[in-house]
Amino acid sequence: MRRGLLLAAVLASGCLPELPQGKNPWLVQAPPHPTDIRKIPHTFALSQIAGRRADSVRMEAVNTGTIRTHGETVSSMKSFHAKLKLDVPAFVIRHSSAGVILFGTGLSTDPARRPDSVLDMISQRPFSFKQKRGQDLLTQLAAINIAPSDVRWVVLSSLEPDQAGLLDAFPEATVVVSRREWEWRGERRAPGGAAGPFDPAALEGRLKLSLVELSNQPSFGPFENGMDLLGDGSVVLVGLPGRTPGTLGLWANLDAGPVLLTGSACYVLDNYLDLALPVKGRFFDLEEYWRTLHMVQAAMKGVPRLVVVPGNQLAPLKLSGRTDVPIHSRR
Repeated sequence: MRRGLLLAAVLASGCLPELPQGKNPWLVQAPPHPTDIRKIPHTFALSQIAGRRADSVRMEAVNTGTIRTHGETVSSMKSFHAKLKLDVPAFVIRHSSAGVILFGTGLSTDPARRPDSVLDMISQRPFSFKQKRGQDLLTQLAAINIAPSDVRWVVLSSLEPDQAGLLDAFPEATVVVSRREWEWRGERRAPGGAAGPFDPAALEGRLKLSLVELSNQPSFGPFENGMDLLGDGSVVLVGLPGRTPGTLGLWANLDAGPVLLTGSACYVLDNYLDLALPVKGRFFDLEEYWRTLHMVQAAMKGVPRLVVVPGNQLAPLKLSGRTDVPIHSRR
């Protein structure tokens, strides 16, 4: 209702931008291909198996809602007129000694934490979040016998609404965020301005916060920086900047093989499979983002058993043939 009133007000003001004629002006011209992406040693995959020192590491996916948008908004491989319904997953990692680890928390039940932008709607870049009753992560975790107090770690790829909707819902957990991401969010708030849904100043005192600095960490496979979260080779954070300044990905060496969760770095598989860019306004730094997509693609090609799961599309997981990562979703 409020969104409709806002849109009506914009239309009445005469501020509606002229619709594009011919080529969409929000499309992005890709930079030249980087020539310095790290090569993956032929021993890398074997070293991940041999180096893991955890008895068991298992994963489940929980779909917490949907995003509706036009195809071209998230991938230049798709038509603008294609109507997409994307996933909003969070991932549950059950570690034999570290307990439950979450990668992302999905959408919040609070509409203020999943805002739709009227300006996106009128500029032909709509991006709206939907969540059915009982689809939130807390409700679905309860269905698989996980209480909020059971969660020991929450790793956030970014502070986007689809990644961090319930970041403060797990009081016993250490919340891991990139320092670069956290500080950038704080800088975006205008002096004296209203706090946004993920305002660091308002949240910092309510979280067991761990701000990680990946820039001084060693390389990991094709990625320029990686950090072994638990020190046992089971869960590695990798830097995937560009979509947001401090986007994190998570490489999990599961019992049945490796999985790379790209989080906010990739909306759909087109982004890394075909190096297809989203439209303007959907990333922070084009050069960094372009390098990130090449690094994810290099990982996929260099480690044949690796399953890459983009941040808003669970289909690649279903198509991989991996039956060890079940998907929970309330429809």
